[in-house]
Amino acid sequence: MQQDNGVADMDHNAAEARTHARKSGNQQATTGQPAPAQPEPLPVMMYSPTVLPSSRFAPNQAVGKKLEVRIAPQWMTNTNQQVRARQLWGSDIYTEDSDLVAALMHAGFYSISLPAAPPSVAEVRAVVALLPPEQHYPSASRHSIRSRAWGASLQGCSFKVERAWLVTAKGETVELEAGAEGAPAVAATFSPAAPNHSITTRAAASSVERRQRNMQEVTVQYNLCNEPWTKYSMATVADRGLKPAQWTSARLHHQVLYLETHRQRYELSRVPTPAGGEPNERDVYRWARCPPLSAAAMRAAGTPLPAAQVQDAVTGLAWEDFQWGPTGVHVDGSKGSGSDGKDHFYTLARAHFVSCREPADSSAAAGSK
Repeated sequence: MQQDNGVADMDHNAAEARTHARKSGNQQATTGQPAPAQPEPLPVMMYSPTVLPSSRFAPNQAVGKKLEVRIAPQWMTNTNQQVRARQLWGSDIYTEDSDLVAALMHAGFYSISLPAAPPSVAEVRAVVALLPPEQHYPSASRHSIRSRAWGASLQGCSFKVERAWLVTAKGETVELEAGAEGAPAVAATFSPAAPNHSITTRAAASSVERRQRNMQEVTVQYNLCNEPWTKYSMATVADRGLKPAQWTSARLHHQVLYLETHRQRYELSRVPTPAGGEPNERDVYRWARCPPLSAAAMRAAGTPLPAAQVQDAVTGLAWEDFQWGPTGVHVDGSKGSGSDGKDHFYTLARAHFVSCREPADSSAAAGSK
């Protein structure tokens, strides 16, 4: 009897599986949408100063291809001979024989001021897009490295870095963002600014004073998601020059500024002109409280964050309604819509610029079309 019951259960489970398969097939036939195809993995190559990314493909077939380049941490230093020799031609789009590590530092993905990679970094990876050769490759000074100019026509291809990220020794990934144009490179340090010392003698006191005089200030802090952000200071939000393109308000045309207190996160973004609408006479901004999302969650949601994911949003603010100080920002809430009409001062601890991007779902849908 027990054997008969087991056979009956197996028959019943098989019948349910066939019914579920028929339902799934009918549902797919009704919607007419096949299962989304998984993207093919990119070709992978290891970085070497003497090997060009285009060598991964057959001659005259590299243009239009993408590949993933993996860089060992010993190459990501300012002692790399290709970086020291400025083996770099162009800006954003570089010649085929330009060095990839120098291009990453020039674009602001990685700081040239680091003499050695942190011990926690196991690998740096970059997605490189191979493009047709340019008519002219301009010279540009960015992030403490100046690229060279080249005006003659070249054979082969060019390349552009589309994405870069770190892989830690624990297997975790940390996305790297390209630095803003004209922003100086900041040397990140985790040394304490004022360590505690037990001073008992005049000799010990003078020795500690000498050590602290040469100690660098902390410029990196961990945010509410335990990710590294820049410590807030006036230099973080200050204009980079006298030209309008170097103003912080101009950076917000293609970036979003996120600010954190010790408990809350806020988003400052430019309000774009609606499609088909008349452009505003001046830029207007939105100030809103937002959840402390990780970098991956922000990329999936899109930046600036959708209105459904922010709270206490104040829109219609002008740049003059934000008064920046050494310890925080004063927001004139009486000028915008959606506020309580009061002025607020926020004591800030951290700041971070993020490039504007569409939500991951919408970009995937656009790609499928």
